[in-house]
Amino acid sequence: MKRFWGWGLILAWAFIACVSREGIASEDKVIRVATPGNYAPFTMYDEATQEWSGFEIDMWRTIGEKAGYEVQWVRLDLPANFAEMDLGRVDTVAKQISITPSRQQKYDFTQPYFFSPYCLTVREDNNEVKSWKDMEGKSIALREGGSELEFVAVLDPENKVEKSIYESNMLQDVSLGRVTATPYPFLTLPWVLKKNPELKLKAVDLENPIFTEVNAYPFARTDRGRALLKLTDDILTQMIEDGSYAKLCEKWFGTNVMDSKYAKEYREKQGK
Repeated sequence: MKRFWGWGLILAWAFIACVSREGIASEDKVIRVATPGNYAPFTMYDEATQEWSGFEIDMWRTIGEKAGYEVQWVRLDLPANFAEMDLGRVDTVAKQISITPSRQQKYDFTQPYFFSPYCLTVREDNNEVKSWKDMEGKSIALREGGSELEFVAVLDPENKVEKSIYESNMLQDVSLGRVTATPYPFLTLPWVLKKNPELKLKAVDLENPIFTEVNAYPFARTDRGRALLKLTDDILTQMIEDGSYAKLCEKWFGTNVMDSKYAKEYREKQGK
């Protein structure tokens, strides 16, 4: 299994390389959110302006405002953000975090705030890979610490697909032909390609995602973690009911994800 390390590793261990605070100024009402700032369009940090933007940045700004809490951004990347949460240095993680069996063993999660179907993303001129069944003997780029590691392990129990582990630049290497494919959320791929026209990529088999992430915010199983989880969960319910969630979804993705078939299927399975 290959490993490709990028700047994400440097960011990961620079614990408070960049912290910005938003919300009210009360020190006893702070939620510390670990987020990388390099995961468009969910969490982005501009080095030049030192400003944050993205869907999850807007989500947490709204959560902070509605809860009367200060949101403190701690710039970290996977897997350091979970390690810091284990140590009590951050309260939660914002990077389209998926609920997985292994994570559920350690953390409690809010209700889902996003549903993200992943399809194989390949070079624009790749006509060989049309679905997962075509990946045998080929290579796939997976993000270090990402939920796709668990999902792909289930899809490929006999290791017939070569896995390359990346900190970043998966899409770039697929576009350059260094690796065959990478799983990518097709709801956000058009946004990424519009911002990065040099990437010559396409998603395949859109009707049959290889997996669908159910994204939620994790909290430690501590008194503080349980209290902040309940607070966050209550605000998420409020945002869905008052339309503020839909407004942010429309802003970043042009659709309300809670109206998608993936969200509806999840609610049906949960009996909601």
